[in-house]
Amino acid sequence: MTHEEIAELFIHAAEVDRRLPNTARPARLKAQALPYVHDHVDQAGWAGQRYEEERQAFWDARSIRLQVKDVTDWERANDLIVHVQRERDRRCLWSWAKSKAGGMSFSKWCRSVEHIHRNYGKECCDRAMHQIREYFIRNVSIDVMNGVLAALQLEPEIEHIQVNIDEPRHFAWMVAAADIEARDFSWGRRAERTSQAERSSPKSAA
Repeated sequence: MTHEEIAELFIHAAEVDRRLPNTARPARLKAQALPYVHDHVDQAGWAGQRYEEERQAFWDARSIRLQVKDVTDWERANDLIVHVQRERDRRCLWSWAKSKAGGMSFSKWCRSVEHIHRNYGKECCDRAMHQIREYFIRNVSIDVMNGVLAALQLEPEIEHIQVNIDEPRHFAWMVAAADIEARDFSWGRRAERTSQAERSSPKSAA
């Protein structure tokens, strides 16, 4: 997923979250309007405008009702936000999405609820979306802290030690003089040493 797709998903999830009931129980009934289907006798005296109002009311009810895809996107956003490491980044991402869906403005939320500057809150939101994007790229949940992102970065868990890096090390698997001996190799001198060793052996003397 790209950065824009992640932002669109969370904004849609925030819109769905606003339309969900606050509790698992249905709201208490205050007023009731039972649906009624008009037959041809009822519609006989209607004019064109009344037909148009009836059709508009039908389509408005269908547009307000939550669909299966809406709830699926809402559940997917809740699953993806788990991969964000910092709790503040998760809060900033969700509050930013709610502000885009018609809720409290993000600047007001940062100032009155989280007590941070808006720029810092937006950086936390961007960092959260960046970590979700990295989760899709790597397909694993690992540390994706990026030094390019600013705003109070955490120190890396694994850090190199400059003293050890500057220390000279020998990575060759053979001694330094081995290369010189290999360059000075001669089959003639080797055959001569072999013959001398055979002549000086006890078997040749016997």
